[in-house]
Amino acid sequence: MKFVNAVFWEFVQTAPVIVLFVTAVWLWARMRRIRSVACALGGAVAGSLLIRFTESATNGYCEPLAVTAVNIVSISLLQILFAAYLGTEANWSNRKTDLLLGAMTGISLAVAQGLASKGLPLIAIVGHGIPLAAVGGLVLLGIRKLKSQTLVSALANGALLAVATTLLISMIDYGSFLWG
Repeated sequence: MKFVNAVFWEFVQTAPVIVLFVTAVWLWARMRRIRSVACALGGAVAGSLLIRFTESATNGYCEPLAVTAVNIVSISLLQILFAAYLGTEANWSNRKTDLLLGAMTGISLAVAQGLASKGLPLIAIVGHGIPLAAVGGLVLLGIRKLKSQTLVSALANGALLAVATTLLISMIDYGSFLWG
């Protein structure tokens, strides 16, 4: 039951970030930059606040305000940069680059969160960086394909991507619930 609870709250935290990021990339690809940035910012703020207020339901962790601030700033900047990256066609922008950038982003976010959580052991930072690195590449690869679809189709597939991301994070981050 703990694992189901963890998956539920992970989805609540992840879905708005991914769905609004899909929207941001879709809008950027159609030259609607201001709306794209607004969606990226909205997803980052909503997701960060949801993480702050629901983490205790998942694992009893009360997120420090510094981590929430790091999440808001980091995710906002990353989503805006990646909306521009994914929404614009370039020769160097491809699947391999998506995987590399996604993994680096996930690890960087875990390190930033770890540094903001004073006293967090290095093993916890590394343990959190692994699922974020895996998800980073998956999200960028998935969203790259969605920008050419209709908005309704992109959003529906974005919701499916949020489910896949949630399950991956939950299996890695909270998989011990399955055996413990």
